[in-house]
Amino acid sequence: MNKITSLRNIGIGVAALLATLPLLYAQRSQSSGRGAPAPWSEPAHGPRSEPTHDVTQHSPVMVDRSAHGSIRHVDAHIVEHLVEVHRDFDVHQQVLIHHDRDVDVNRPRFWHGFVFGARRHGLREGCLHLFVNGVPFFYDDGIYYQQAGDDYAAVYPPVGATIPVLPDGAIEILAGNMIYYYAGGGFYVQQGGGFVIAPTPLGVVVPELPPGNVMALLNGRVVYQFNGIYYQPVFVNGVTQYQTFLP
Repeated sequence: MNKITSLRNIGIGVAALLATLPLLYAQRSQSSGRGAPAPWSEPAHGPRSEPTHDVTQHSPVMVDRSAHGSIRHVDAHIVEHLVEVHRDFDVHQQVLIHHDRDVDVNRPRFWHGFVFGARRHGLREGCLHLFVNGVPFFYDDGIYYQQAGDDYAAVYPPVGATIPVLPDGAIEILAGNMIYYYAGGGFYVQQGGGFVIAPTPLGVVVPELPPGNVMALLNGRVVYQFNGIYYQPVFVNGVTQYQTFLP
């Protein structure tokens, strides 16, 4: 009887054990699922970390920006170059303008308007009052005047008149060893601190006729007369110029 009871108890224990096996297996499976999260699921604590990449560090790259409009990237080194300027003429020599009698002057001067005996009721401001051999004259940029009543009459440039500054546009003339400055029919020479009107040299060639000249016929040829001196046309390098002479 006792043996039968023992066998029965063993059978009941085995049956209970077999009954609990499926439950234990299920619990173990659930426990295993909690330890390994499914792919693409967030971890239980905190956000998913970014994947780690292998980053290789390089030395800084030196970029040449010297031609990029800035000198902050390179040391500026300035090299001075001497510039040599060549001049084909003396800066103190005035440019000569050659023209025929009937051609307009490119750069009109005040004395180009000289007409002997022309009268003015008044003179321009700044005219010089001077004396030549005790005779009074008035001078205005290449033109000389003498008082005639209430007016002033234009006269030929008086020899011996001294002015401090040459008339505007005076032309340098070389005759032998003498340097003249030709303007308004007068030939000036430098003397002391001023310029004196000298007698008109004969045989010199000037690039233009004196203003107010008078055309005349001499031995069948055309000449021009100014204050007793005659000017005849001559060709110099294909350009008409004028030579002084006395008949």
